[in-house]
Amino acid sequence: MDAKARDKALERARSLEKGGQGDAAAKLFREAGAVEDAARVLGALRRPRDAAQLLLDSLGVPPPQAGRLDPAGKKRALMAAIFLGRSGEKQMAVQVFMALGEQQRAVELLQKAGDAVGAARIASMKPGQFDTGAMLAPAKATAVGGQAVSILSAQKMEEQGKLAAALEAYVQLKRFADAGRMAKALGRTADAAQLFADAGAPLEAAQAYLESEDTGKALDNFCRVPADDAQYRVAAAIAARLATNLNVLDFRFEHFVGAYVRSGPRDEAELQVFDLLGALYETHGFPENAREVLQKILAVQPSFPGARERLARLDQQLRPTAMMARQVLSNADLHKKRIPSLPDLGELPDMGDLPAGDSATMVRSDPALAKHVAGPQAAKGEEVIAEAEVLPDEPRTRAEKFEPGATLAGRYRLEGKIGQGGMATVFRAFDLELEENVALKLFNVEQTSEVLVARFKQELKLSRQLIHPNIIRLYDIGVHQGYRYISMELLVGKSLKDRMRAPIEFRTALGYLLQACHGLQAAHDASVVHRDVKPDNFFVTDDGVLKVMDFGIAKQYATPGVTVAGSIAGTPLYMSPEQVGNFSAVTHLTDLYALGVCAYEMFTGQVPFFHEDLVPLLMMHVNNQPVPPRQRNPHVPAELNAMILKLLAKDPKQRYQSCRDLAQDLGKIRDAYA
Repeated sequence: MDAKARDKALERARSLEKGGQGDAAAKLFREAGAVEDAARVLGALRRPRDAAQLLLDSLGVPPPQAGRLDPAGKKRALMAAIFLGRSGEKQMAVQVFMALGEQQRAVELLQKAGDAVGAARIASMKPGQFDTGAMLAPAKATAVGGQAVSILSAQKMEEQGKLAAALEAYVQLKRFADAGRMAKALGRTADAAQLFADAGAPLEAAQAYLESEDTGKALDNFCRVPADDAQYRVAAAIAARLATNLNVLDFRFEHFVGAYVRSGPRDEAELQVFDLLGALYETHGFPENAREVLQKILAVQPSFPGARERLARLDQQLRPTAMMARQVLSNADLHKKRIPSLPDLGELPDMGDLPAGDSATMVRSDPALAKHVAGPQAAKGEEVIAEAEVLPDEPRTRAEKFEPGATLAGRYRLEGKIGQGGMATVFRAFDLELEENVALKLFNVEQTSEVLVARFKQELKLSRQLIHPNIIRLYDIGVHQGYRYISMELLVGKSLKDRMRAPIEFRTALGYLLQACHGLQAAHDASVVHRDVKPDNFFVTDDGVLKVMDFGIAKQYATPGVTVAGSIAGTPLYMSPEQVGNFSAVTHLTDLYALGVCAYEMFTGQVPFFHEDLVPLLMMHVNNQPVPPRQRNPHVPAELNAMILKLLAKDPKQRYQSCRDLAQDLGKIRDAYA
């Protein structure tokens, strides 16, 4: 493969990975010689044994000789050892660790595996004392039954009924699917299952594991069946029953059944499966997921036994207290400084000397405020939180005890604080297990706050459905000492808000808006409304790529979000009129309004509406017409002026109806000013 073809293959592999097609991405990475990338993807697919074998095969030396490799080879060997440890191959992992001089890692691996004696023995050894011994894997044969191995000879053995010999031949030829067929025909279902898994045939592997009564591995493989597979719904139904029997609900399973749940049940059998899923979600403390499942059931069969009663109970359970409002509102003291009027500006304004104001997201439960701002119809049908439910201020949280140098969950070493918000602190961290840098979002309130836990789960649930180059990737979730965290891709750059503090070239600014449109359109296509679009939630990498972040108060169109009843939520400077009046009922058009505010600010240096006090500011969004951007900055082209005013229309029907349409007009303006 020449350099051009390799670059093209790598680009395609990355695209496949972002699209959730891990198996295809790993294969293409491997073919392009990007072994470490292929192994990383296999690890993410929970195939550590395959990842380790791929890395070991690429070393060119036996594992005991890994210490003789160059630095790049040693790094690859270390990665292989980590995957070996995760797959249970502790002897080989220890061999490689010791060959690399990583004695402490070998000790920790054995301790974690419960081998205290072995750990003590390794810990007592001096450098060079460890005897690596012979390789665990025997040398591969080159012939079977005296015949040279080829696909033709293997097929002939199969035709002659020599299934054991054919099995061996297919394994040598790395035709694992054929080998799996032979193992199954021989009644060796456990071997067949592993061979099918090695072949990237998760459905066949899962069925074989079921036959061998290994339900845990069966569930793991069912969860690898892609959503576009013809047998996906069959796999999802079986996986749901297995998860119920095993009482398992983890990140992998929930992600796998997401498409199944969103599509709803299609027949009587699937209604029963959805009923099981609802109970499983309830058992594991995911009431919003359980509610979604029950709503899907009732949409198909309104009389389904017990569904309405369970849904009513969940609605009551999800009715938040004022705790959430107080926690977040304490970080939203709004603006105490008035942004001064700006003189005529150049191509783009320099906002470096402007007071930053407060762009914190707020959630405020106040039906009276909503009625006062947007009229009595705004909070119609909303349940009002009683005054008796208002809680005293919560005690200070203790998340600040997590400082750089600390290790979370035995895996993430905190290396520096990236950002601090009202609800979470973001750290740059090093994943000790996969040897890569990540960002770690650590929530500042312990998991005892049920509403915050619901917000946490909602952000994860929605964000991980959205795989797009202009949306930040979320990797994993966890709890450490009572605090929830999310690991995500580490971005190097600045928020759009920070970049707007210095002049931005006109076409570059249009490019940022275009990328924001692409990311938000991907969310809208997945029926997700962000509801907190603002420059702080757009991150621009040093390579110029814009990423949409923070889906903490997002919602799906047909799914009630985690919302305080009669509430106003979002960032006041960027709130649409309908968001002020009825937060829980907004559509994707509220994101387009907020994007209009962002564009107005980007090209004039000011937001369209500003007031020191909350109620007048919200009323300005509802009632006032914005000053045209060209009056604030005469350099704004007429077409762009009209576009921004259209986005800021009070009536959602008068705005652009999609980010896709907006992007087309933005592109025309950018091309006109090339």
